[in-house]
Amino acid sequence: MSQLLMGTHYQASALAGAWGLGVYALYLQSLVVRRVRASDRDAGFGWLLGGALCVGTGIWAESLLGLVALQLPIQVGYVRAIVLASWLPAVFISAGSIWMHCQPHLSWRLRALGVVLVSTVMSLLTFINVSAIVIRPEVQWRLQPVLISFVGMLVTFAVASVLVRRALQGPLRHGQTLGASVLAVTLLRVCQIVLIMAVGVPVGAVCLSLDGLPGESLAFFLVTSALLVLMLAHLGTLLDERNQRTRQALQRSLKQAQEALEDAAQRDAATGLLNRVGFEHAMRKALSGDVQHMAVFRLNLDGFKTLVETYGHDFGDTVVRFLAGRLMRLVREGDVLCRADTGEYLLMCGGLSEDHLVAQLAQRLGEAINEPCLIQDQDIVLSCSIGIACYPASTNADQLLGHSQDAMLTARKAGGGVYCFYERGMDRIGVEQIEMQRDLRHAVARNELALYFQPKLRADDNALAGVEALLRWTCPERGMVSPALFIPVAERFGLIGELELWVLNEACRHIRLWHDAGLNIPVAVNLSAHQLRQPDLELRVRDALKRHRVPARMLIMEITESAAMDDIEASLRVFDMLDDIGVHLSIDDFGTGYSSLSYLRRLPARQLKIDRSFVRDLAVSQDAQAIVEAVVRLSHALGLKVVAEGVETEDQARILARLQCDELQGFLFAKPMPESALLAWLVQRGTTVPPVLKDSHTGRATPQDAVVYGWTEMETAGP
Repeated sequence: MSQLLMGTHYQASALAGAWGLGVYALYLQSLVVRRVRASDRDAGFGWLLGGALCVGTGIWAESLLGLVALQLPIQVGYVRAIVLASWLPAVFISAGSIWMHCQPHLSWRLRALGVVLVSTVMSLLTFINVSAIVIRPEVQWRLQPVLISFVGMLVTFAVASVLVRRALQGPLRHGQTLGASVLAVTLLRVCQIVLIMAVGVPVGAVCLSLDGLPGESLAFFLVTSALLVLMLAHLGTLLDERNQRTRQALQRSLKQAQEALEDAAQRDAATGLLNRVGFEHAMRKALSGDVQHMAVFRLNLDGFKTLVETYGHDFGDTVVRFLAGRLMRLVREGDVLCRADTGEYLLMCGGLSEDHLVAQLAQRLGEAINEPCLIQDQDIVLSCSIGIACYPASTNADQLLGHSQDAMLTARKAGGGVYCFYERGMDRIGVEQIEMQRDLRHAVARNELALYFQPKLRADDNALAGVEALLRWTCPERGMVSPALFIPVAERFGLIGELELWVLNEACRHIRLWHDAGLNIPVAVNLSAHQLRQPDLELRVRDALKRHRVPARMLIMEITESAAMDDIEASLRVFDMLDDIGVHLSIDDFGTGYSSLSYLRRLPARQLKIDRSFVRDLAVSQDAQAIVEAVVRLSHALGLKVVAEGVETEDQARILARLQCDELQGFLFAKPMPESALLAWLVQRGTTVPPVLKDSHTGRATPQDAVVYGWTEMETAGP
């Protein structure tokens, strides 16, 4: 029987549509592979599945539309069920191809096996499409064109795999990806035409599926549905890529903010020098290398505390900056200078192998400090006590710091203005400390301790937001003793727990008294690293709150950033416990430690206090403003209120309010003061203080009060 061979005539528009859909589908497949690679495991699986469905739809439409483009001498129709069934192999081809290209380290054997499987399924897809046309007598397949088509598909998919892999290397290049798609689909279309030519239709055959899908309707359906699916998938890749760029930009911004905070945490805002944390990092890094000799100088400015109390912190910072400039002119390249404390510097010098060289440098450092300073029309002459510790006599960073401290204290005891090398035995307890701890043991019983309160004001309306309670000790023999002196003694002799418990109970007692009198004033107390590690801290807090009938929300417990980060897991347990009680938690001295944003996010704190070192330079430093703005934005993003401490000028207050800081605290508003002075201060601000709280105070502020406690003229004059 003579036969009419299929595939001799094609409709050009349908054939072009099939080719276009194939190019678009293969190009989209490359975009999907990039999205799978760029996503995490779950999102990548979603892209693999969704991409296989969309790209597979395009391949299905391309293959079927190529068959519809064939012009036959008889009218034909397509069985709906078989047409729909042919969609599954196309999806399988797409899923396998996407998965294979998402494995950059796949072996060549597995890739070759993948090419064979994809070619086999693609040929099967054509057989299924042809079977959608039911003809009697049945079509006849010729073996030779089938083999030629299969070999051609093997070559086509092998070439396409290499081209797509190269296009996926590096950033997206649309021209290269599109060129690979055009070449691969053109070869595939030729192979499919050859495969269709292997089908023969007997002369006089009749189509039994005329009542199925007509070719014109099927072509329109294939083009519109596949094009819509491909376009939606393409839009999805574009949106995902844009979202990823946005996420990456946000991550870079957060990383830059963290780097800025970490850098700020290692820098002193007033001088630009490293602070204690940065100095320790530099010293440990130097000691981890090939260092033979090192000297650490600790320079403590004699009488600096008195100077600050006389002229103010701003003046003190000016002096410190001025002296830092002098010292920087003496240090060599590779030496590290830092401001370790309010009136203290640390200097690390390498390569000084002889004691007399170290002594000569110490002499020059002391002379530089001792030179007169003309600052704000004031002639200032300072001296310094210098303690020196040397490596390898002091074997590690902790010993270098501790021994230089002991040597500096010895220099101070000698009258100041001298330098002193560390010698074994300097770290023994002195007679003065023994006498101080003896007096301190009786301070509670003798009623020598008192709480001073420093107000915190809301930045938006200057209303009272709360107070911070600060421990003060008035010794009959010593007078007012600085906490900087008696707190280390209390820690050294095991008295700190008793003092902190007294502070906690006294703060709760004041809250209760004020609450009963109609004044709801939250009180913040400092939580030390020692308290943070106490196993009975929860019982102590609960007992104090219960004994004085204080709402937990009225008590704020502040812990320094460095203490919280010292043992982050222990800190998290304590913070969670206090948060369960209902006590509000605050991160104090933020920026002076070395915290991580991921840890800060985990702490259940309600408040964050910016260290005063960042506040002092706000009016003159754009960098300081940028750092504070970053801290405020970060805190608000984490749901934390921001308190700025150390506010001393109207410019600082105005800038902080503009930067949306929540609360302000500092000498601009009031110094720490006893309860009686606090009540008078409240009266001057227009707060009604009940008579029961005025028994021990007149309730009226005097000019002397204004001088002592730092009120402004407006506050002294009345609201």
